[in-house]
Amino acid sequence: MNATKEELIRFLEENVLTPTETNPDADITIKRKINLTRTRLNNQVSAEKVRQYFWSAMASDNGIDSYHKISNIGAPTFEDVRAEFKTLCGDK
Repeated sequence: MNATKEELIRFLEENVLTPTETNPDADITIKRKINLTRTRLNNQVSAEKVRQYFWSAMASDNGIDSYHKISNIGAPTFEDVRAEFKTLCGDK
């Protein structure tokens, strides 16, 4: 793992969570999803757990629903930053 827990969360905050939350088309459902994701990320105990959460969130039914809602308003999603996230984690 190349990055710390804090670095991974900061990356996701700056590149996905905040831009999505502040998107003028983000409705209350999207804002709630962002807040829940933020809480879950901060509750992870290590960088490795943040990494695992990131990848599993995209594959869950809730993650897929979030992807559709967020991409429909043109905001960034986890899927949009996965290559950068993977590099930040030190994965090949």
